Amino acid sequence: MKKILFVLAFLVLACGLRAQCPPGVNDVSLTDCHDIEYNLNSILDQGQYVLVHIVTNMNSTSQTTAFNKLYHQFGCNGHELFFMEVLPAQNDSTCRLWEETQNAEFPVFGMDGGGNQFYSDFYDCFYYSGNNKYLLITPNHEIYQEPLGYHLEEELEDIGFVPSNCEWGEHSAPENLNASLIEGQFRLIWDKREGASYYHVYYRRRSWMDYNMMATTTDTCYQGVYIPYEDNHYYVVSCFEDGSEYISDTVSIGFEAPDFVAVDCNGNEIHLYDILDSGQYVFIDFFHYTCGPCRELMPFVEESYYYYGCNDKDVFYMEISSDNVSLCLQWSEEFGVEYPTISKEDGGGEIRSVYRIPGDPFFMLIAPDRSIVLSSWYNFAFDDFQSIVDAFVPFDIQVYQCYHDVEEENETNYELFPNPADTFVNLSVEGSSLVQIYNALGQLMDSFVVENQQAKIETGNYPEGLYFVQVNGQGFGKVVVRH
Repeated sequence: MKKILFVLAFLVLACGLRAQCPPGVNDVSLTDCHDIEYNLNSILDQGQYVLVHIVTNMNSTSQTTAFNKLYHQFGCNGHELFFMEVLPAQNDSTCRLWEETQNAEFPVFGMDGGGNQFYSDFYDCFYYSGNNKYLLITPNHEIYQEPLGYHLEEELEDIGFVPSNCEWGEHSAPENLNASLIEGQFRLIWDKREGASYYHVYYRRRSWMDYNMMATTTDTCYQGVYIPYEDNHYYVVSCFEDGSEYISDTVSIGFEAPDFVAVDCNGNEIHLYDILDSGQYVFIDFFHYTCGPCRELMPFVEESYYYYGCNDKDVFYMEISSDNVSLCLQWSEEFGVEYPTISKEDGGGEIRSVYRIPGDPFFMLIAPDRSIVLSSWYNFAFDDFQSIVDAFVPFDIQVYQCYHDVEEENETNYELFPNPADTFVNLSVEGSSLVQIYNALGQLMDSFVVENQQAKIETGNYPEGLYFVQVNGQGFGKVVVRH
């Protein structure tokens, strides 16, 4: 036991002796992965601090992402701070690939350019002084000895660094930034800036606070992916040889449905904008035949179709499948679908691609002004019929019930439970009664006389869907069958 304690004490002492971060730096030159040489003394003598980030784990990218954000936040190496990153065990080829994939705009140094020697010289600064792989060198060539990197942004501001933009030098930002949609294709254009070497295109969507770089281009036009059911925000940065960057104003575009023309499984042409221009909302259900959740939600979608007027009133329903025509027809027959069903080969595949549908089921509601007001991606989820009704309320969509051949009366004097039903549903009535059951198309499915006040209706052989129950030809009750 004493021997173990002695060894532990020795290790602690040894670590304590080794944990000596050098107080300063001598003349150090590094060559980045593009063969550009940087002399630390020259940078420090200009009055800048040098902040070094060491990357030893190439599978961890979060710190580099944060470092790149701080690089822009504190002036893109043109103000008080000069950012650089060292990959001590990687060659120039790997460094260039890392720089590209991580969108690193500060100098990156590998072992070919002296990164390994630098890491070795200052190893103790990273591992024995509490630093989280960051090293700050002051203009008087001293090393900042306090731990860094646990909350780097706050730590830098506590030291006294003031966030600043990347505008320095005699240059200017892109102007007249314009975003547009042309036949569903997103396009961003801006005025050319004299002397700009290249431009960065940035993008933020939905509620994300951070902008993400989409592309680097030397052109003044960018065409890219547009996600129609999101609120998209863009800006462009002009970049110059002296390292300065100028940020444009932000332009926004979003929630606009690209037009499409397709043919449903019955050969009818469906033109989205024609429907919208007539003043109707368009409700689209994206599905495929073997999708379990699609099947579970289908009775509620059908019920809302009849509730809102069977495509003749405020809302026009359609569904778009990733299946072929045969499976679409089988689906339509199984569920008694009356509204248009568009198969993959009749335009559904292209529509799904343009709208970037992530998976099934997916639902959206498009307003007559062509804006997407409800989408499964961000604000529309339902698990029963009432959820759909509640989601439609803000848009003043009127109810026009169109249940075929079923007399509409609001009052009923009987109960149906459980609802939804699987193999059976209980019916409570008053006295002897004639019971008639209709499917969603108004077709009579069953008819029988109930002598007792409560009867069990077997529904195990009924296809999934919405059914209407009449008692003595009066009123109707609704039951959803879901197996």
